[in-house]
Amino acid sequence: MTKKETANNDRPEKSDGLSRGPQKIPPIINAHSHVFTARHVPPLLAKRFVPFPFYYLVHLDVVIGFYKFLKEFKGLAYSNWHRAVKRFLYFVSVTIRRNFLLALISWILGAWLSILTFYYIYDFLIELTNTSGGSSWLGQGIEWLRELMSSNGIFPKKPPILLKIAIALFVFVFVKSGRNLIIFLFKKMFTFFKVLPGKETKKLIERYMLIAKFAVYKKQTTIFSKMKEQYPRGSGFVLLPMDMKYMGAGRVKDSYLSQLKELQKIKISSTYKKQGVGVYPFVFVDPRRIRDDKKPKSVRISKGHQLFNFSTKGHKVILEECIIKTYMEDHGFNGFKIYPAIGYYPFEKELLPLWKYAVDNEIPIMSHCIKGTIFYRGRKKREWDEHWVFKDEETKNQLLLPEVKNIDFQRNFTHPMNFLCLLEEPLLRVLIGHYDDQQLKDLFGYKGPDSPMDKNLNGLKICLAHYGGEDQWKRYLEKDSYGYIQQIIKAPGTGIKFIKTQDDTDKIDYDRLAQLWKYVDWYSIISSMMMQYPNVYADISYILHDPSIFPLLKETLKPKYGKLRERVLYGTDFYVVRNHNSEKELFVSSDFLLEEQEFNRIARLNPKHYLS
Repeated sequence: MTKKETANNDRPEKSDGLSRGPQKIPPIINAHSHVFTARHVPPLLAKRFVPFPFYYLVHLDVVIGFYKFLKEFKGLAYSNWHRAVKRFLYFVSVTIRRNFLLALISWILGAWLSILTFYYIYDFLIELTNTSGGSSWLGQGIEWLRELMSSNGIFPKKPPILLKIAIALFVFVFVKSGRNLIIFLFKKMFTFFKVLPGKETKKLIERYMLIAKFAVYKKQTTIFSKMKEQYPRGSGFVLLPMDMKYMGAGRVKDSYLSQLKELQKIKISSTYKKQGVGVYPFVFVDPRRIRDDKKPKSVRISKGHQLFNFSTKGHKVILEECIIKTYMEDHGFNGFKIYPAIGYYPFEKELLPLWKYAVDNEIPIMSHCIKGTIFYRGRKKREWDEHWVFKDEETKNQLLLPEVKNIDFQRNFTHPMNFLCLLEEPLLRVLIGHYDDQQLKDLFGYKGPDSPMDKNLNGLKICLAHYGGEDQWKRYLEKDSYGYIQQIIKAPGTGIKFIKTQDDTDKIDYDRLAQLWKYVDWYSIISSMMMQYPNVYADISYILHDPSIFPLLKETLKPKYGKLRERVLYGTDFYVVRNHNSEKELFVSSDFLLEEQEFNRIARLNPKHYLS
């Protein structure tokens, strides 16, 4: 029995509108949320951000331990002795502020200690980095001030190291103006401070602290309960697991299968059913796990513990005993989740039979589509130097993918145009021909490079999560002269035309595809795909925290863009986005900033159609 036959009862029924008449209004559905625990996350997320071996110093267990210590320390604020100390310090502070002489003495003392702290840290960094600390005139000025203070007896000579540390701690804790000035000066003087922490490093730190915050919860059920309580009764949630075993950041503590088992408990919970909570868990798929299961060393793995095992009958995929069969067909899970940024393409050979199964059974897929902090931490492989399908401009060479750093070459995996290789039969045909797999060729009816295949994946139901990222939305708004970007405005309802043939031939214009890949923002690409293909969606998870996206979001939801407004899904990326806003704040602000009809469409009707 197929997934379509066994699990339709777990899917929302289709609806054609949002009428408040006799027809019941659909519930709110958060189409993108996470409840995995810290035990499902590899410990070395700082790898590729921090050089070897120092990323071991920010091992996830260390961060979690430090966070727990801070939390316990913060708990002291509720003790009686802390209240007494706080009261005493308040009256000391306010007494000083109300007395001119005391305030002047306090200011002079704070300034003096701040200057001493600056010099102590300055000397340490000069010795550590073996640099001058800035331009010659600045260095000379710093030394001139030191000599001036020393000659007047206000700069201690060779104080004990513990005294230096004590003074620096005092300034950084109690002298806010001095602390801020010191940080500002060092950022101007030292390259080291200019790059640490940078934008991406700050995001990594935020991700670490989020994981640490939720590490106190040992079960996914507890995290799920924290989320659902912030929504109206009867709301639904798409729960997206993560399999991070292969991202090259160390070993996870709990198995991926254990994660699925706990999601199953949430799905069948009688408590949640009584509350009317909709639970829509997906199955995470990594082609490297599928490959591992097929290796000779894996023969000891029972078929039921293999991720994906199948046979074919004509052009149909039949699931055999495996994890995907168990959770999709037996337990009624609702879709597939992929995260290409951790080191694979969405069109890998092992995934194509699964996507054929998904098309035949109308199963939705959720794919990460943003540049983020969770990405592959290993070395770039040789086969990733060029794109497997697209060709470079005005050459016969494959499209060069020149990015070297991990944080940069993740875009080659997450690029939305990779899905054209699945949705467009001519590009899919190139892939099928590239893979030396007769079973795969028979499944799609491959006859050769110049003949259309019998079957394709044009109807693939895919959601490009995060809609490309808020940076791509801003890029779309900032660029106003590039021709392809203008197609969203010039051709509302269709947008950019991706596939064109060369003059008087049926050969694909690869120059056009290369230009789109290199120069066009992802908002334009994703929006065009949503308008042109029958089942392409995008959710606004994570980017929802940025209020600046709402004007463009409201424009996106206008009727003039055809089916575009029918393909936008509400999602928050809980608990990943928790460092920006609470779940409740995201929900309330979205409801406030959008018209009721707009919010109902993306949060009620569209997710219902995506899941049905």
